[in-house]
Amino acid sequence: MNSITSAEDISRNLLLADSQSVSLNDYCLKTIKQIDTLSAAVESAAEKTTDLNRTALHEFITVLDSMSQKVDSLGMDLTLLRKVLSGNLFVERSSLYTQRIELERWVLCATLLSIMLIVLFAGVIAFCRQSRKGAVVFSGLGFAIFIVGWLLLTAIFPASVAFVDFCADGSHFIREHMSNETIELFEFYRKCNPATNYANLPSITNVDKINKQLSDIHEMSQKFDLRIKAIFNSSRESVELSEQVKTINDGMTVALKNIGALETTVACYTYHNDMLIMERSFCVDGIIGSSILFYCLILLEMFLFALLLIVSKSWHLFARLPSDYVEVDEEDPFFPRGNDSTIPVDIYGSHVLNPRTRFASSLDRTEQSTGTTSATCGLANGSINNHASASTALLNSNVESSTPPWHRGLASQPSASSAANAPPAVGTSSMMRTVYQANTDETAYQLRNYHEQFDV
Repeated sequence: MNSITSAEDISRNLLLADSQSVSLNDYCLKTIKQIDTLSAAVESAAEKTTDLNRTALHEFITVLDSMSQKVDSLGMDLTLLRKVLSGNLFVERSSLYTQRIELERWVLCATLLSIMLIVLFAGVIAFCRQSRKGAVVFSGLGFAIFIVGWLLLTAIFPASVAFVDFCADGSHFIREHMSNETIELFEFYRKCNPATNYANLPSITNVDKINKQLSDIHEMSQKFDLRIKAIFNSSRESVELSEQVKTINDGMTVALKNIGALETTVACYTYHNDMLIMERSFCVDGIIGSSILFYCLILLEMFLFALLLIVSKSWHLFARLPSDYVEVDEEDPFFPRGNDSTIPVDIYGSHVLNPRTRFASSLDRTEQSTGTTSATCGLANGSINNHASASTALLNSNVESSTPPWHRGLASQPSASSAANAPPAVGTSSMMRTVYQANTDETAYQLRNYHEQFDV
């Protein structure tokens, strides 16, 4: 943006200088007409007057002709100055083009980044939800962005190379759009040093010559009153001619003010800093920005290419997997369908959760067990024979022993087999585990002893 601002300042100052030169040119045309009018009035007054100094009259007419020629030469120098300043059109158009390119670049950058972020965000959501449609759309848009990125890269790379060539040696291109005088003027502003000569003026503009010519014309016009009085001896014609001379002198004063403003407008200090800023921003900063844009596009294309590889390798994530649900049939060894009808009414008794925590509260229950848990209990005031065993021990290798280990601590051994009370056949084998107190103290007889049978 600094290059645009500097270019606008240069263009504005050159337009102001051109406007001031136009005002001076208008003054020249107006002054030539006033001098011709004054010359005609002097000749007319000389014809009406008999007693006058013919030599002084001839000299005054010669001075008027010389002054008219000087003003005409001043107009030619102003025309050359306007030709030098005509290169401002190219600078002004370049500033407008740069502003438009800057705007389009930012719009393109913001649009591409927004599209990429939306596509990547939607793609991540699609992958996280394992959406096949989302993955397909994401892959398609990602591939489209990948192609668009390469197209931009193919357009930016030659433009960047041309930009570097222009900054290295762009005189041939500039000469096609600007005159040699304007190029010389800009070269002067780029190399001049306002510190050494604050009011350093470019020689190509001839402002010094114009100022000197105006000063000479003003000095000549200041002597018109004396010459007229010497010719007509303060007659009535002398008063009328003095009014015309006063008009010419007033115009000369305005012209001198304009030439002073023009010198300030075209001075070195007015353009030097802007020229350096424009050159540095346009070539140095511009090349750096183009390089950053070029390398960022390359990295983006590499990133998109990696994403496309990941997407192409992850299509198996969206294949339909077999269901984890398995229908329970009649041959299920863990829970056959026949046991559905044997669920007890008291499902909140000893058959749910940990049977050890529910056993004491379910001693008085008489509902038939599901066959998943059975126990034998010895009470303090009774024998275990009062409660028939609900199961038969599978391990009977200790039948010769008077007190089997799993019945230690009981008053007597089980008297009968309870095979008939065994749970429904749910498998090919069962295992009995006996939990007992190892202490032989009599108080231990008062504690509950039970054994359980679990289906395997």
